[in-house]
Amino acid sequence: MARLLAGADASSGIVEVRSQRWRKALRTTCYVLVGIVIVFAIWWGFAAWYNTMGKAAMRFPTPPETFMRLGEYLFGGRELYGKSIYAHIGASLARLFIAFGLAALIGIVLGCIIGSATRRYAIGMVPVSVFQMIPGLAWLPIAILVFGLGNEAAIFIIFAVASMVIAAGVASAIRMVPPVLVSAAAMMGAGRLRIFATVLVPQAAVTIISSLRLGMTSAWRVLIAAEMVVGTGIGIGYSIELTRDLLDYVGSFACIAAICLMGLAIDRLVLAPLEHSVRRRLGLEEA
Repeated sequence: MARLLAGADASSGIVEVRSQRWRKALRTTCYVLVGIVIVFAIWWGFAAWYNTMGKAAMRFPTPPETFMRLGEYLFGGRELYGKSIYAHIGASLARLFIAFGLAALIGIVLGCIIGSATRRYAIGMVPVSVFQMIPGLAWLPIAILVFGLGNEAAIFIIFAVASMVIAAGVASAIRMVPPVLVSAAAMMGAGRLRIFATVLVPQAAVTIISSLRLGMTSAWRVLIAAEMVVGTGIGIGYSIELTRDLLDYVGSFACIAAICLMGLAIDRLVLAPLEHSVRRRLGLEEA
């Protein structure tokens, strides 16, 4: 009888945890939808006001017009200047993942090295801050001189911006770990590498993930700008440049909408769950 009761209690606990997860997922989805509705309301209201003024020759695209065109690109077989929108999206994502992967690797390593010692932090943050202050497109002359116009230049610009954002965030995260934890680990006989691996990195993990999210956001913005100016020949940013030159503003807005949807998907489906998992393991958030 006791076993049956224990089994029932355990089963009830599992069902309750699952129910809480579903409620939390539903609540998060509702928050996202409310935020999207607010964006659409502001967009639609401004478009209605702008178009009724009648002072400009071109109409401001509304959400229905934009998403009808996006639907044509995605499902109607309509091409963007000789290529499908999937080819443009694939080219942009390939550049993003290559550049961001390199930026995350270099940024995390550099940030950990700089943040793990006071003297290194005081010296190392100077060049990181200097490079971080350079706007994305200000890297363009260096990119063209080194790589010329094309794919490599775009990847370099994305890497240069995102790596410094990540390095600065990781270094600050390592510095925020309470010194008493490091001292306690040292008193228990832990060496520097063990302290770094078992104290500094786990304690700073949440902020490191937040730094990666900021780096991804910066990389995504710079990617689109870079594709518009370095002559990649394919990509969502390149498509925006073409549609703008041809005064096809509905097409431009459709590409912008695709950018927003992809960026939101990367953040919510990849980086946000990763941050939630880390917070849960550290006991900062319920399962």
